[in-house]
Amino acid sequence: MLDFDWDSEEVALDASFLESVRLSRLTFADRLYQASQTLEPKVLEQLRSEAVYQIAEFLYSMKAYGIETVDHLGRFAELHNDYIVSLTKDRPKLERLGLTDERALAAMFTADTKPRLLQTWIDRPGAIDQSNLARFLVTVMSTETCRKVIIDLAKAGFLVREKSPFGSMLVWSNGSIEVIFAQVLRDLRLRVRETVINPSP
Repeated sequence: MLDFDWDSEEVALDASFLESVRLSRLTFADRLYQASQTLEPKVLEQLRSEAVYQIAEFLYSMKAYGIETVDHLGRFAELHNDYIVSLTKDRPKLERLGLTDERALAAMFTADTKPRLLQTWIDRPGAIDQSNLARFLVTVMSTETCRKVIIDLAKAGFLVREKSPFGSMLVWSNGSIEVIFAQVLRDLRLRVRETVINPSP
């Protein structure tokens, strides 16, 4: 049987933290609503989805970790590949993520896909081919879900989606979704710190 310390003071702090996390997620969705350039019900519904949160977190992380140059992006792609390889060696974790070997390996950047990833960034800094963005997000959503969310985020004005001269679909952020994510995350951290320093009686 699993064990847990149900000490009342600790549980109260845990519950307070949970409330802060829940409020943070609701605030994130609310701020997306307020900043959306469309009131289309389908898009507004999408803004509440986990997939939108995951894409926002990914874009925020790229900004937070300073991925700005093509060299940074190349290293990021290599780390992604290393992670995929590690997943294929951990069958239970791969299954928990709902991935097959084939799908995981297809998400790696190869001698064919990595040069396109980097050239796109050189031609238009910040832009990623839609299919390559789906590669980065393979552990949290399907390629089709990624495509649908990108379309709705573009309608809402958070992403730009544009076909390249070579027929691929390029995607880049105008920066607003990262700022909203950053603001909400900062508020969460400060709120939790205040709770720890000055817990309610």
